[in-house]
Amino acid sequence: MSALPALEKPLALLFVDIADSTMLYERIGNVTAATLTQRVLAHLRQLVTAHGGAVIKSLGDGLLGAFPAADDSVRAALAMMAAQEDYGLRLRIGIHHGPVIEGIGDLYGDACNVAARVQQIARPGEILATEALIGGLAPDLLALTKLLSNVAMKGKAIPIRVHQIRTTAEVDEAQDSTTLGYSAHTGANAMLTLHLSYRGQDILMSRALPRVTIGREESSGLRIASRQTSRQHAVIDFSRESFILTDHSTNGSFIRSGGSPPVVLRRDSTKLVGSGLIGFGAEVRDEGQDHVIAFRGELA
Repeated sequence: MSALPALEKPLALLFVDIADSTMLYERIGNVTAATLTQRVLAHLRQLVTAHGGAVIKSLGDGLLGAFPAADDSVRAALAMMAAQEDYGLRLRIGIHHGPVIEGIGDLYGDACNVAARVQQIARPGEILATEALIGGLAPDLLALTKLLSNVAMKGKAIPIRVHQIRTTAEVDEAQDSTTLGYSAHTGANAMLTLHLSYRGQDILMSRALPRVTIGREESSGLRIASRQTSRQHAVIDFSRESFILTDHSTNGSFIRSGGSPPVVLRRDSTKLVGSGLIGFGAEVRDEGQDHVIAFRGELA
C-alpha cells in the first residue's frame, strides 16, 4: 500500500542566527566563541519554548522555531533581541507564516524556504517578517511593524512584501526623528530620494522604497553581475531622513564621493552623501566596471 499523504498545517516559522559568527571566532578564539555560542543557543531555545513554540532543529550558529500563533513568534523574537546585549553580540531573525509538512525532526514546504530567505536579508540586530505573518498580528504588535520593501525570491513569480519589527523604544525614537526631519524641510511634501544606476538598471529609493538589497544573488533588489561581489553583499536603508549603506561582505564596499578620500566599508555602515560611485567587492576606477554602481541623492 502506498503511504497516505502528509497533512499540511499553518505555522509561524522563526529562523534566528548569530550575526558575524566567523568574526566572533577570530576575535575571541575558538574555545571561548564555541562556549558563548552554545550558551546563547540554549537561551534562544528557552525563549522559543517559553513563548509557546517548539525548537525544530539547530542550524550551525542558529535555530528554527515553530509557533502555532503568529503573535507568539513575534514576542519570542523581541525577547531574543532584548537578550542579545547580555552576550555582546547581535542576532538576525526572519519570520514567516505558512503551511508546512511535519517530518521527523524537521519541517518541509515552501514556507520554510521563505522564512530562511527573510532571515538571510535581515541586518544584524534586526527582525524581518513577511506580509503573511504581519497580517495575523494583534494590534499592539502590528503597531511595531514597518513596511520595508518587496523582495524578489528565487522560484517566486511575485515578490514577497517584507516588514521590519521594532521594539517600542525604536518606534518612539523613529516618530521623534520623523517629526524633527519634517520640521527641517521647507515643505511638508519634501522627500529625500536616492538614485541608483547600474548597467541600464535604475532604482529610485525613498520612503516608498526604503530598502534595497545588493549582491550577486538573483533575488537581490539590485543584482551585481561580478565575481568580486558577494551573493548577499550589502543593504541600503532609508532611515531617519538618510540613506545608510551596510556592508555584509568579505571583500568590502568601496565608496568614492566627490573629492573626498575613498571610504572602505567592511561589516559596517555609513551614510551616503551627495553623489558618487560604489564598488562592491573591489576599488572603484570608473562607472563602467561590472562591480560599480552610481548613486545620487537629492531633496525632491
